[in-house]
Amino acid sequence: MNEFKDLISQVKKNCDISDAKYWGTFSICGLLLRLRELYRSENNIKHYHKISTRDIGEWINYKEKLWKELEGEEFKDIQINGNRYSPFEINNINQILKNNKLLYGAGLGVHSKPIFFLAELISNKTIKDIKIYIAGKEYARDLSDNPAMVQDRTIIGRTELAKMLIWQRFEEFRCSKSKLALTYAFTQYGISSEEEPSEKLDRLITDIAHSEIESYIYHEIGEIFEGEKIGDSWKKLLQNISNTKSEIFARAIKDILSDTSDKGMLKHIIKKQKYGSLAFYLVFLSGFRKTLFNEIFEAFNKFISQNDWDIIDKARVKAYKKAYAYAEKLIDLNNNTHKKEELVEEINKIIKKDFNL
Repeated sequence: MNEFKDLISQVKKNCDISDAKYWGTFSICGLLLRLRELYRSENNIKHYHKISTRDIGEWINYKEKLWKELEGEEFKDIQINGNRYSPFEINNINQILKNNKLLYGAGLGVHSKPIFFLAELISNKTIKDIKIYIAGKEYARDLSDNPAMVQDRTIIGRTELAKMLIWQRFEEFRCSKSKLALTYAFTQYGISSEEEPSEKLDRLITDIAHSEIESYIYHEIGEIFEGEKIGDSWKKLLQNISNTKSEIFARAIKDILSDTSDKGMLKHIIKKQKYGSLAFYLVFLSGFRKTLFNEIFEAFNKFISQNDWDIIDKARVKAYKKAYAYAEKLIDLNNNTHKKEELVEEINKIIKKDFNL
């Protein structure tokens, strides 16, 4: 028990250091939402229970003071059984933890924010040479809300974060005139907008999260497959446009490539005819991803009336070709532009010209 608490403390320390260094990369609304969910996680508060305004206010003040203390610190090695590991050595660490049904995760998110967590290990399997782990209850995590992540050829699906995101959409579902995809998504799982937050609903949303995590896993499989196709040139591009609007645009292109890949998320949804997953895909499509794949909404409307999965597949193929063309264009710009400022300017011109953004 003491060793388990010590491990949680070590992982949490790196989570706090990451948040201290990168909290400013989030919008104010995004930060507040993440803080609320992190507060729930750290204090084991269910989504159907209300949060005390006073308590969370005191907790946020504590976090702000802690971040000021930690923002200059480097990430700490993880020590287990007298051995020391880099915090990003997930395979070596998990080799030790698997007998205790624990799962450790580490990687890089948007703006290269380091992500760390420690969770219950629910299951693991291998698809070809890709290791896939599914995480349950999380004992330590940072502000990031990625429901799945990939490092090298290891994919981790995080059911608690998938559940958190679905609860957020349920709150939207209850409080406003819902959009078509949002209504369709929840009704496919037997949930109406009149449903009250409760332990029963929490169990239903837990079941949805376990179902939806499979789709997120296939996004990451598409990420691996498409990453191998475009190669190191893409990594160099991201390095050269880091912390800019252009980076967010480039990452959205890669996400759409991964989603629409023959190995990716949408192909899996179409193959398995997962109606709820298709609707949730539209629900969570936002930002540049939504702009790049806007035609999926018209395709979805036709799909509902005709129940023809070929409509969705044609939209998928079209979006893939468009995203791949943008990826090639950005790689070409990177290869032929010598200054970051010029590269960012050229990509911003594309964003403005093609999307008026």
